[in-house]
Order: sequence, then structure tokens, then C-alpha cells
Amino acid sequence: MKIVISDMLGFEEEHDNWILEAAGDDTVVCPQNDEELVAELADAEVFFGYHSPEVFAAAKNLKWMQTTSAGLDMMLTPEVRAMGLQVTNASGLHAAPVVETAWALTLAVSRYLKHFGECQQKHVWDQFTPFDLNGRTAGVVGLGGIGRRYARIAAAFGMRVIAVDKHAPEKPDEVDELWPLDRLNDLCGEADVVMIACPATSETQGLIGAEQLARMKPTGIIVNIARGGIIDEPALIECLTEGRIAGAGLDVTKIEPLPEDDPLWDTPRLVITPHIAGWSNDRSRSVVQFFCENLRRYKAGEPLQNLVDQQQGYPVPGA
Repeated sequence: MKIVISDMLGFEEEHDNWILEAAGDDTVVCPQNDEELVAELADAEVFFGYHSPEVFAAAKNLKWMQTTSAGLDMMLTPEVRAMGLQVTNASGLHAAPVVETAWALTLAVSRYLKHFGECQQKHVWDQFTPFDLNGRTAGVVGLGGIGRRYARIAAAFGMRVIAVDKHAPEKPDEVDELWPLDRLNDLCGEADVVMIACPATSETQGLIGAEQLARMKPTGIIVNIARGGIIDEPALIECLTEGRIAGAGLDVTKIEPLPEDDPLWDTPRLVITPHIAGWSNDRSRSVVQFFCENLRRYKAGEPLQNLVDQQQGYPVPGA
């Protein structure tokens, strides 16, 4: 069996050794460029990593793809779906750093850190009252591993937590109310903080548009660490520019990297980070360990972890 590895962030030597140990007598190759990758994939059975989907066109022997990302919106094209692969993703593996970023954005917006940073640069002592979270309501859109972790911290802040989820899993203790996705408008109307943590699918493109933003409180803030296309960016820009909500924090945008002339850069009450929520010092370690365990399962004929429902675009609980 041949295993091909390709990931834009790369792995440490120790992690490469773990993969070689798990592979045993199987062949492991690490192409150095796209031309080599296409050639090696021609007779590969397993792919581990993340890459744009056009390289898989000639991968006629590929049986299983383990991605290093939770989001599959870029890789899971109709052509890849038609290949009949088993696809597993990294859902849940990056939850800790993603949620830390989500809370960094939440606090940066609610405590006006962007404004105070600008005041510091100007040597201006400008005191005014930030936005308290204690006693407020957090609304979580998508109650997977990231959504649940965010909810636990919200509860620790003394917040009431409501959530919507398409698959409506059993309500965890840290969530006060769990609703189906068709109550999204109700969530936007009740929440003081709306945090987007749902997968990017055809169904969730533009999920938060002008109608949902109009439902939010004037003191409300919205945070997105999922995918940029889930929020209608022109509607968000208009909403923030007109002061109809208090602020927003985005780790993701529809176009990445964000163009220099994009109006998001100059939108008031907006904090932007460059899609780094899932990055951490332990990223490689956790995803390689996960792959090695899934490789053991694959070779033993056992069910794989995080097997993706390719119509939905993500692993479905209980499926």
C-alpha cells in the first residue's frame, strides 16, 4: 500500500517517524511540489494532508483521504465525491485553539480593545464603559466540538447559552436551550453574542444575511471562526457602518487572503484575524496522532474516526 503525505504547514521530524512506524512495511512518500504530488497520487491508496482538489484527478487507486482540516469546502468537490473515497477530517482536533481565538475576538470586540489600541498609539487616555458579558446571552450556531467548548466557557462567564444545530444532538449541560436550525432568527434576536461555528456547506452559504443581522440587538456582537461565506459580508459591512450592531470579530473572510482594497479592512467596530484560529504549536502532533490511529483502523478493517458524510460535508453524529 502506498501512502502520500502533503500538507501546507508540514510536519516535524518526530511526527514523520510516528507515521513511518504506523505504516510499517507500507510505502510512504512526501512529494516536494505539485508535479511530484500528482505523479505519486497516480498509484496511491491513501492520502494524508490538505491540498486543492485538482491534484486528485489522476488518483484512480485512491481509497481513503485523511485531511488535516475540519473544513472540507475547498476539497470536497463533486469530482472528489464521485471518486467513492472514504474521507475523514480533523473535526474536533483543533477545537482548543479555535475556541481561544473565538473568545479572543469576543472579548476584543466586547471590551473595545481595537479602540483602546488606537488610543494607545495616539497617547490618548479615553475612558468609557465596555460591554459586560455576565448575565448576557451567548448564541452558538453549530454545536459541534468547537460550539460546545465555546458554550462551556460562556457558561463560566455567567452567560445564558442558547444554540441552534441542524442535527439537534442531545442538549449538553452547559447549554440552556438547544433549538433546530430553523430557529436561527430567534437566536439572533435573543443573543447578545452570536458565534458562528457551523460547517461551510451549500446550505450554510449566506446563512447570516441582512435578515438575521437586522434581528440582532443594537448592543449585539457577532463572531465568525467557521468560514467566510457563511456571513453575507456586504450586509455585515452596512450593518456595522450604520451602527446597527455593536461590533464583529472575523477570523475568516469569503476571499482569502483578504485583498488590500477590500472594504472589510476599514469597516468600523470590526476586528479581523487572518484565519489563524486553528493554528497552534500542537497542531501537527494532534493531527498526526489522529492519522496514525485511523491508519491502524484502516489496515485492520475497522471503522474510521471522523468519517465524513460527503453529502453533508462533515461527520454526522450517530451516523
